[in-house]
Amino acid sequence: MTIDLVTATAETFRPHVGQDFTCATDAGPVALRLDNIKVFEGSSIRDNHLEIAGVVYPPRKAFALTLIGPHAPVLPQGMKELHHPELGPLMLFVAPFRRDHDCTLYEAVFN
Repeated sequence: MTIDLVTATAETFRPHVGQDFTCATDAGPVALRLDNIKVFEGSSIRDNHLEIAGVVYPPRKAFALTLIGPHAPVLPQGMKELHHPELGPLMLFVAPFRRDHDCTLYEAVFN
């Protein structure tokens, strides 16, 4: 199954918290575990009518996925193709935002 990222919401990803997404890199596949989903409750982005090329998209709250990866390698920010067994391939802009002693945290934001 492949999801439409334009219509995806936090609820699309919620059943997959704790599951791994795989990212292919030059060093080999890197597993990124979906750790948390933050919904930006105060956001008004996409809370109203959105129409692009005659297609009306449903409103949604902005949200962010927090992913946990290994300490190394650290993936540079940018577009990454992540694979999930149920959701299929996803092209997401992923950025590292914190590196701890045993992991690197990444974020993917949906506006």
